[in-house]
Amino acid sequence: MSVRLSGFAPGRRAVLRGVGAALIALGVAACTTTPPAPVYPDIRFTNTDPLPIAALRVDIGSDYRPTFAPPNVEHLMPVSPERMARQWALDRLQPLRAGTAVARYTILDARVVESKLKTEGGIKGAFTDQPSEKYDAYLRVRLSIDDPARAYHGEVETSVRRSLTVQEGASLNDREKAWYELVEKLAQDFDASMTNNIKSYLPDALAR
Repeated sequence: MSVRLSGFAPGRRAVLRGVGAALIALGVAACTTTPPAPVYPDIRFTNTDPLPIAALRVDIGSDYRPTFAPPNVEHLMPVSPERMARQWALDRLQPLRAGTAVARYTILDARVVESKLKTEGGIKGAFTDQPSEKYDAYLRVRLSIDDPARAYHGEVETSVRRSLTVQEGASLNDREKAWYELVEKLAQDFDASMTNNIKSYLPDALAR
């Protein structure tokens, strides 16, 4: 046996109850909205004097070819090591634009690799904030000088590496912030190391 109701109109109390439920639902949705993704600036090296390079020009290039696939994640980062390394050359290397020498700045490695970490399960694991991923960032760059007028060739390579871990359950915004800070630290290491290597092992590159 079935009962069919037709022409039924809800009373005022039912309508208000429905409106109240809708407003509560909207409030819950507003509370759970993902915050907007922050915008990260380029990592610059303008807080120190540029290095005067005794060359007609500095050619900036990259031999690194990203895979755009796991376990590599550099293509997902707000600022990748390769982009940071290119900016370093633009900010720090200042050619004299004279003579016959040519400087070549080549990025050889600029990967960031993700490794999954083993986390503890069970009740203890459920109540423990554990690192779930590790990120290893690598940067290797070569700077060479060729001067045909005096048959001179010199070069120096600099390699740096930094790592960090991210806690399980980290949001995308949290992860991108951690990635940006990782590349910032990598940049500090690279700046110090490359500057020291040029001054120590490639002094002919610097204008006197």
